[in-house]
Amino acid sequence: MIVIRGPLRRNLSLLVVGALSSSLPLAARATTSAAAAAAATASSTDCTAPGFSIRLGISAGMLVLTCLWQMGISLVIAELHHSPKVVQWCAQHSSRRSLAMLAGAGLITLGLVGDILLWALLLKALNLFNSLETSFYFSAMTFTTVGYGDVLLPECWHLLSVGLALNGLLMAGWSTALLVYVVQQVLELRFNNRTPH
Repeated sequence: MIVIRGPLRRNLSLLVVGALSSSLPLAARATTSAAAAAAATASSTDCTAPGFSIRLGISAGMLVLTCLWQMGISLVIAELHHSPKVVQWCAQHSSRRSLAMLAGAGLITLGLVGDILLWALLLKALNLFNSLETSFYFSAMTFTTVGYGDVLLPECWHLLSVGLALNGLLMAGWSTALLVYVVQQVLELRFNNRTPH
């Protein structure tokens, strides 16, 4: 059994709490009061943030949460496309297959919007933006890697931007693969006109 003591134990526990809850640990909240005041201008030299490992842990925790969200959406789509009742219903008419394809695309879009909203809620909870709308805008611009640069995080929180952009790249690839899967399943119904056994 490994026993961790002292400052390493404290930092490790803060990292775990930050990653699992996707918010700042209670011990680090006191250090963000200056960041909250600087968030209005988003470019203050007095910006303070928790340590590198905590910010990295927050990004990793958000990656886990968004992956779980995408996994849930993926499982729903896979279950629907392999349900004998749904397959039989879709195989009968082309309009039903089109509807199934649109429903799949809608679920995929819901997954991406949900990922962006999770990040927006985190950034708002950290008091890095004054409104949820601004937080959502920044989250969407960074998640999609558009990054106009008109809204920025305070300088000491820039590491979250990197985590958000990497998360967006991963989820864009996942969603694209899922969309290809949906189209492939619907086209298979069209070409094979298969029915459940």
